[in-house]
Amino acid sequence: MTDTKPQFLGVHHVLLGVPPDKKEEAKRYYEDVLGFVPVASPLESAGSGNLWWYECGQSELHVSLVADYQANIRPHVAISIRELPAYRERLKRHGIEPKLDYSYKGHWRIYIVDPWNNRLEFIEPIPEGHTPPEREPAAPALTPEPRTPQGGQLTGFERSREG
Repeated sequence: MTDTKPQFLGVHHVLLGVPPDKKEEAKRYYEDVLGFVPVASPLESAGSGNLWWYECGQSELHVSLVADYQANIRPHVAISIRELPAYRERLKRHGIEPKLDYSYKGHWRIYIVDPWNNRLEFIEPIPEGHTPPEREPAAPALTPEPRTPQGGQLTGFERSREG
């Protein structure tokens, strides 16, 4: 019997957790602020409504209500995106101002932390003709702070990397 190596084709989906009492806030954040497009449940059985799905290129992003939720600070989702500067402008309109990071060779990226301390990276190859700064220091590890809704609006979503 020959031991062949598996052929990985890509990531099918990534699941992020949120506290069980934050369902509506999480849906608003992922759909209205970040712009993810919901997709129908692929489950053959009727779901409980505690898990929902978003389109993410060839993959999916799943968000689930998790009892006794605790964020993991360092692990993160890295999402390939087109037009990172335009996306950054979208985030700015929602009070999120992440700094561009050039530390991943040939790419530029931003990091945000959602209101439940899930870290998300958005990354794109640097466009032809764009010259990154000479020296961009490596990004420090993020230490999220608790988030609270203020005035009925979700605010303080991100931890910009501007120190």
